[in-house]
Amino acid sequence: MQSPNAADQAEQAKLAAAVRAHRAGRLREAVVGYEALLQRTPDDADLLQLLGVALAQSGSCADAVAFLARSLELKPERPTVLLNLAQALHTLGREEQALQACNRALALDASLVGGYRTRAAAFTALGCREEALANAGQAVRLAPQDAGAHADLGVALEAVGRAQVALECFERAIALDPSLAAALHNRAMLLARFGEHERALQSFDRALALQPHHAALNANRGNTLKALGRLSEAEQSYSLALAIEPHDPVTLHSRALVRYLQRRYVEALRDYDALAAQGKETAPAMVGRGATLVALRRYSEALAPLERAIQLLPGDAEAHIQRGVALLNLERNAEALASFDRALAIRPDVSEVLNNRGIALAATGRVSEALESFIRSAVLSGMTADNHTNIGIVLKILGRHREAAASFGRALAYKPDDPSAKFALAFLYLALGEFTLGWPLYEARFDVPALGNPARHFNAPRWNGMEPLAGKTLLVHAEQGLGDVIQFCRYLPLLVAQGVSVVFEVMPSLKALLRTLPPAIRLVGRGEPLPAVDYYCPLLSLPLAFNTRLDTIPAQVPYLTAEPRRTARWMQRLGVLPGLRVGVAWQGNLAVEKLIWARGRSIPLAALEPLAELPGVRLVSLQKGPGLEQLRNVPFAERIIDLSADLDRGPDAFLDTAAVMAGLDLVISPDTSVAHLAGALGRPVWTVLAASPEWRWGLERSDSPWYPTMRLFRQTTDGDWNAVVAAIAEALQNLSAGA
Repeated sequence: MQSPNAADQAEQAKLAAAVRAHRAGRLREAVVGYEALLQRTPDDADLLQLLGVALAQSGSCADAVAFLARSLELKPERPTVLLNLAQALHTLGREEQALQACNRALALDASLVGGYRTRAAAFTALGCREEALANAGQAVRLAPQDAGAHADLGVALEAVGRAQVALECFERAIALDPSLAAALHNRAMLLARFGEHERALQSFDRALALQPHHAALNANRGNTLKALGRLSEAEQSYSLALAIEPHDPVTLHSRALVRYLQRRYVEALRDYDALAAQGKETAPAMVGRGATLVALRRYSEALAPLERAIQLLPGDAEAHIQRGVALLNLERNAEALASFDRALAIRPDVSEVLNNRGIALAATGRVSEALESFIRSAVLSGMTADNHTNIGIVLKILGRHREAAASFGRALAYKPDDPSAKFALAFLYLALGEFTLGWPLYEARFDVPALGNPARHFNAPRWNGMEPLAGKTLLVHAEQGLGDVIQFCRYLPLLVAQGVSVVFEVMPSLKALLRTLPPAIRLVGRGEPLPAVDYYCPLLSLPLAFNTRLDTIPAQVPYLTAEPRRTARWMQRLGVLPGLRVGVAWQGNLAVEKLIWARGRSIPLAALEPLAELPGVRLVSLQKGPGLEQLRNVPFAERIIDLSADLDRGPDAFLDTAAVMAGLDLVISPDTSVAHLAGALGRPVWTVLAASPEWRWGLERSDSPWYPTMRLFRQTTDGDWNAVVAAIAEALQNLSAGA
């Protein structure tokens, strides 16, 4: 058995070992040692204090409070223990109790610097800024060489808006203790707030060298890097912060935003999805999510988060802007316009919004207002190529063609290779009949993303009209729409006449129709194997290669013919119809009509009612696909013979339509492939044009240099079909009377 002295010595040795572990930072070892000693003497106030401090330092503040409170029960009047208790209570957010403990400690020892520092921290947490400042100032007065006290004073000063003085405090703290990470962090935050991002970054880096696994330091460093435009490094900092605190919503949002700015939209959306999954998606995050979905062209999905954000933050201009962009791309133009107007009410005179507003106004037919919006946008942002191009497009729609040409020219002066400006100017020159200027610029069509017509390349050089082709094989490949192919295939016989072997690659659905081209032309469906060729040329580049002018357009018709057997079969059905047999179409390609220069070119079937009422006229529908549903919604449907159930039912396009046209007296159509087919067949055709039609119809003439059997009827006011139809009805009545 050990003697009492030996037992005491052993206990003293254990206590000394626990204290050494404590001082060395081996907190878990110290806690175990203290707990073992307390089993023998559970009411040892000093041991209880030591254990409480060790637990607080290891993060177990709730347990620490219990042991420190017990120690004070046994020995109440000890200011340092009261201070330790106050600090643990503050860490737990129990600020009122922390203040009570501080007050007791300071009543016992008014020179206790830590008491004022802890009281300042508790007052700060309670929002009592002036009280916090007074206590932090007292701590500095008592300990002017205490770096931590200066750092606390800086925090208190910043809280009351004295940022510059706060920065001086952080600088003083760092001078006293260069390893004080908290002061370095706060200094960095203030410098960033002052816009001194490079100095802020240096301070963040010094703090992170001391505390590399501090999540907020990494995240705030990311904010500074983002402000410096160093987006990739910012993302790395955010990712480091998230590796430490994976579910921090602010950092997740920050990383999503910087990924969005890097155009890494899929990864940005992944972060926004994570926020939504946590249920921590704030209104700004909803705006970011919506903007990311807009960037990914998932416009319908973008609307839900944007509209939720607007409900939460109706004054957020960006939410309205992004909603407007989504609606604009969904062709909900009136709603898009309303969104842009709301955004401008919040943030007036934002150039990009005014530009989008102009697009929406143009799409809703408010062209003069669109011009004003584009001009305001240009004034705010400084004239750019895009500004001049948009202004030119609207001027063209308004019929101010020379002004439009000048605007496109200015766009090209700013940006000589701008494909949109080149293409728009090409349209204008071609519409004006200035083909020599227009055809070269029309080559820019391959570089305009909205057209979806990228240049194709083959294992042969491109023919530009300069190289002699006699005895050579030339691949001509179709492009753009079916009507374009029908219009420009007229050039292929000219090539054959020069001794050229022509391979014509076309949409498979057109092969059968085009078989009536000269037999020397070899037809290949797109996707089928191509033979070896010497040169290639896009179909709509042939006018440039042939240096086509208005007076040299190859306008001999017909250059396509209908199948005789099919024509005879349809004649049996149509021949019994009394009076003037008039084929009608009204709706063109919906996808093409999304483009601003093609908007409004189709005519509503309801507008054609005056034609159906004419005596001696029998209307025959040539409409297929989109637009056919209008037959169910007009009161005069029974006066139109609907052939759609039997018209071109197989994979080949236009064979039946061509045969039907052969048995009609006249075809009436807007700017669609039906009009081109009738013209190519040499059939009488009246083409109905919007006020600002496509280039191929010119500007004012009533005939077409491309189709000798065609007559043009033009709107005089944008959107007004009634006057056009009235003119057609009068001409049709005269034709019927003379038949």
